[in-house]
Amino acid sequence: MTPPHPAGHCVINGQLLPLAEARISPLDLGFLRGIGVFETLRTYDGHPHALADHLQRLWQAARVFGVSELFSEREARAWIRALRQLCPDSELHINIIVTPGIVGEGVFGTSGPATWVLIARPLRPHPAAFYEQGLTVITHRVAAEEQRIFPTLKTTSYVSGFVPLARARAAAAHEALYVLPDGCLSEGVTSNVLLRRGDWVSTPPAHRCLPGITLSRLRPIAESLGLRWRSAELQLADLYSADEVWLSSSLREVLPVVRVDDRPIGDGRIGAWWPRLHAAYRQHCLESARAEAAAAGA
Repeated sequence: MTPPHPAGHCVINGQLLPLAEARISPLDLGFLRGIGVFETLRTYDGHPHALADHLQRLWQAARVFGVSELFSEREARAWIRALRQLCPDSELHINIIVTPGIVGEGVFGTSGPATWVLIARPLRPHPAAFYEQGLTVITHRVAAEEQRIFPTLKTTSYVSGFVPLARARAAAAHEALYVLPDGCLSEGVTSNVLLRRGDWVSTPPAHRCLPGITLSRLRPIAESLGLRWRSAELQLADLYSADEVWLSSSLREVLPVVRVDDRPIGDGRIGAWWPRLHAAYRQHCLESARAEAAAAGA
């Protein structure tokens, strides 16, 4: 039996298609060699949030394999508006993927233009339990041979995250956090991690993890609420002894962690600061998405 295709549409190199009709060549280097970069974002009130930031990070990563900007922010907004019209009753979960294109001479040579894909699907809300009871996560000790080659770039090469997330699923956990060979915490497989102890919020140093767009926007909001912020080398002991632990990403926004490796964080319940931070961040996203769209004339 042919499995059903997910609802949604995409744009492939400028052609808008239902996902069920989308096709990429098996000779594309994204498929053949795993060479590609991507971004994930969502809409608020129908408008993409932090689109310029996501595109800047996308093109910066794509330059590693020689691909420059393939479309502008204005063009991306136009495509997202067109996709939104096909799904008017839902906020959108958007993925943008860029690869070098179809293989040509040698292992990594190409025979034509780069490939870009913009996917839009209805955004699925998180379960209410995430907000009412919090999340459970595990840690994954990374062997030397498992380390990501480009930890600060959002590449499609996710093989290093496959085993940790499989372990997390087996443990009925939401996410796996990387602990590097030197014992330092870096990030989640699909998220950034934040620790609160007292009035300090600590995050791993930028060279150890993806520079999170949500993470960067959380900082001024946290500081406006009275928290202090620092980048620091974090060990497992810091994680286990934190008053609160949060995960951040574009789709998660910021979510509370109440257990790590079957150990409670604090008293094992959602902490006092998370509801305030989450509410302020959600309001920021709504207002900034509208303001960014207005500034772009969208």
